[in-house]
Amino acid sequence: MIDNRGNGTRRRVRPPAAGVALAAVPFLAILAGVRYDWWRYPTAAVIFLEPATVCFALLGLAVVGVFWVVRSYGFWKREQRLSWRMGLAPLFVVATILVFFAVQTPTDRAFDRANAEMAMLADSMLRDGTEHLGSTEIGGYEFSIVFIRDGSCVYFVDGRRSTPTEVVGWLYTANCTPNLDRFRRLKPVVENWFSFEQGT
Repeated sequence: MIDNRGNGTRRRVRPPAAGVALAAVPFLAILAGVRYDWWRYPTAAVIFLEPATVCFALLGLAVVGVFWVVRSYGFWKREQRLSWRMGLAPLFVVATILVFFAVQTPTDRAFDRANAEMAMLADSMLRDGTEHLGSTEIGGYEFSIVFIRDGSCVYFVDGRRSTPTEVVGWLYTANCTPNLDRFRRLKPVVENWFSFEQGT
């Protein structure tokens, strides 16, 4: 738009608005797809494809963010004021992040449904001296193997998320203290349970 003031001509700069927020949608959708398992990667390639997908989405959001900053600064510099429309894109991104924190992943929901039966199985294995079990389904969730290590720690390996170079799952520690040197990541979930990652 052109704004004529006196003898001068001034180009009006528009603030970033809904269009910038919409530009962030595909990248936020990609991150949501990874977080909530909307698709599955081939087992052998997940170690490369999943991080590559996340990096692509974050790079896209960074580009949108830089565009928003440039447009916002240009608007403020020319108009010497702020516009409520400038807040649409950041508000949308922040709201999506809050949803990510508030809504459980399918994996977390599956664990919540199954952990009581998992504990019963772990106690049974410890009581009977069973060192390992093969493929086991508990509460609709399938584990590629369940085994005892470090004395009385019971490992439930998630076959869907594990790869040839990374083992992930849950650890039952009611009767043991885990050796922290064995894990790349060990995170408390509920009492006597940890989620774990092992690998290179």
